Amino acid sequence: MKNGGGNRKTRSDKKVDVKPTMSINLKNQLYSFAYLCDEPVKDCAEKLCIDGATSKVIIDDICKWFRRNYIYHNTVAIGDSERQKLKIHIQGESDKVTIRFKQKDYDLLCELAHALDVTPTTTSGILIKTTLTNVEFMQQYAHEHLMHLSDKQKKDIDVFLNKLWGFKK
Repeated sequence: MKNGGGNRKTRSDKKVDVKPTMSINLKNQLYSFAYLCDEPVKDCAEKLCIDGATSKVIIDDICKWFRRNYIYHNTVAIGDSERQKLKIHIQGESDKVTIRFKQKDYDLLCELAHALDVTPTTTSGILIKTTLTNVEFMQQYAHEHLMHLSDKQKKDIDVFLNKLWGFKK
């Protein structure tokens, strides 16, 4: 008996794979951060991207590259079509990280990618780099997402982030 034309149903909660290319150094930083947070890299990277795409701190940081308007919460970040297109150059070796987004989160990522005039994959790489290196964002992120960790884990994350940002403690 033949299948009726291959029209299979798609899961309503299907996730979309995004595989940004990043420097080995950034990938190692992401893996270290995920390990310290005691969660899988794909989940950690997904949270960083989604929180970054809706964070005023991160949007203020990357809006200098917007070629189109971007709307988040009740705010509009104005783009300028005359800006030169953003080009990412990775120094040295690079590698990919697999991130899986829920469809609504992927759509949000696509909206930000549209404003930046780059691919969603490139946008996720930009968000990971920007979020990990932004002190104010990471302090907010830690306060919101890492409260369940032990005091030792929180201290280890603080030491890691301070080293990442070049602070001495």
